[in-house]
Amino acid sequence: MKQRVSLTIDPKVMDKAKQIAQQRHTSVSQLVEELLSRIPQPSAKGSKDLVDKWAGKLTLAPSNPDDPRRERLWKKYGLSDHADTD
Repeated sequence: MKQRVSLTIDPKVMDKAKQIAQQRHTSVSQLVEELLSRIPQPSAKGSKDLVDKWAGKLTLAPSNPDDPRRERLWKKYGLSDHADTD
């Protein structure tokens, strides 16, 4: 069973919502319901962002001065000093 809810919306936003609803052959209430249903819910374990998920799990490969890709990047970005900063 659905429930009624009162919302306070800026008149300009309400006009836009009515136009969109009319174009989609639906109601403003249905638009709001669809919008709210699309918002992702956190998982039972709690949601982690990308940084939290991968922090400490990735390592950099050691620099190889003989790698041809490295040489192309040095040339591409105009790096004249080949001193390693590792």
